[in-house]
Amino acid sequence: MTVVKDNNITTGKIYQQVIERERRGDYLGKTVQVIPHITDAIQEWVQRVAHIPVTPDHMPPKVCIVELGGTIGDIEGMPFVEAFRQFQFRVKRENFCCAHVSLIPMPKSTGEPKTKPTQSSVRELRGLGLSPDLILCRSEKPIHHNIKEKISNFCHVTPEQVICIHDLTSVYHVPLLMEAQGVVQYLNERLQLNIAMPRPGSGII
Repeated sequence: MTVVKDNNITTGKIYQQVIERERRGDYLGKTVQVIPHITDAIQEWVQRVAHIPVTPDHMPPKVCIVELGGTIGDIEGMPFVEAFRQFQFRVKRENFCCAHVSLIPMPKSTGEPKTKPTQSSVRELRGLGLSPDLILCRSEKPIHHNIKEKISNFCHVTPEQVICIHDLTSVYHVPLLMEAQGVVQYLNERLQLNIAMPRPGSGII
């Protein structure tokens, strides 16, 4: 897979693009604002880059994965959160899936997984208009099913939508761990991809 510089979207690139448009008069003298000008520019950038071929056969991709880094509530990321809130309706919900990555801390004093940070971040994310379809729980050790059920109850998702990603000996085992928990099947159905299901891996968890 070969990516280009436009596959990396930054705040600086977006603001530069909007400023250049304003200087050319594309906005017809209107006051440039975060909403709608910055958020529209983010959505247009994602849609444009999503159709750039990245494989040797030069076929347009079926899926575009966008990583929105940072922490929910950070002021730097707010335009992007708002842009994706709008984007889910722009492309229709059946073409949009939100996966929220959250840390499950395990204090050494108790060894008990703490779910409050995940509950809080999901609640804040939902308050901003994005509801996670998958909650990816990063942890030092595997979390028990009762913890997944607790997250499920407080975050308004099914236990199958709570995915445990604990520390592994190799990062290449992570996709297999996710597949073993039904992520591929869920995405296949959620996004109506109609792809053949791979055989489950073995001996990697």
